[in-house]
Amino acid sequence: MDHPDDPAAPTTMVPTSPQDLVQHLRGYEGRLPEAVRRPLVAAGASIVPALIALVEDALTDDQRDLGWAPLHAIDLLGALEDTRALPVLLRCLDLEDELDLRVEQAEAALRALGPCTLEDCVAAYAASPRDAFRDRLAGVMSQWGLHDKRIYAALLDTLQRTPELGANYLVDYGDPRALEVLAQTFDTLPIRVGDNLLANHVFIELRCAIEDLGGRLTAAQQHKCAQADAPRRRFVAQLPWDLEGPALPTGRSIALARASAARPRPRTTGKRKLGRNAPCWCGSGKKYKKCHLPIEEKA
Repeated sequence: MDHPDDPAAPTTMVPTSPQDLVQHLRGYEGRLPEAVRRPLVAAGASIVPALIALVEDALTDDQRDLGWAPLHAIDLLGALEDTRALPVLLRCLDLEDELDLRVEQAEAALRALGPCTLEDCVAAYAASPRDAFRDRLAGVMSQWGLHDKRIYAALLDTLQRTPELGANYLVDYGDPRALEVLAQTFDTLPIRVGDNLLANHVFIELRCAIEDLGGRLTAAQQHKCAQADAPRRRFVAQLPWDLEGPALPTGRSIALARASAARPRPRTTGKRKLGRNAPCWCGSGKKYKKCHLPIEEKA
């Protein structure tokens, strides 16, 4: 089924079958217009089975081009906060490609479902052999605003396995008890030697986490952090270009931007932009969210 040239005008009739939902949703790229989204959310529980079936179809036949419909369906399942959606959302979370947009949408939907899914999410975490899935699910649970020993145990497990992620998740969880284990992790990890200038970025993540939770590095830890980050800082100091935020488009660049925006967007397996907690592209050593992201958002 081909994409329509223009999205169909919103109607008050709410589709109730997966096929009708695909037709209704696939033409809308990016964020679903509120005039389309509102009646679907208002339909409530009656539309949940069709949304689930739509997402399941996309997962079963990955070669079928359903446009943006599966992404919109995942978003709507999160908005409806119906626990029947949990199994299919966990399947999306377990996709191989971590940059698949369905993974990002599933994370948001699972955050919206919240603590009412705790038992099932903890069980899924324990049962999965895939570290990527466990890391993603731990990140979701860390943002529920719920302090539970099982969530905390999952976050400590993530810290041991993937320190960069675990440190960020413990900050989101917001329990000062984590300061001790973060400091221990900082002290235990060795400084890596090699050509990768970001090989020791984990120490910056740990330092930020300790500070975000109200702690401070000891003098010895500060020295270790400086040693670990020295190659990157030397490289950045030698760069000849000015590290400014992206300039606002003007003149011809505006026309090029508009032409680019008019081109067809990727399928639902498109790639994400730089993550908020990733090292900033400018080489400052800070997280993207604490460096150039605010500048770019203003621009």
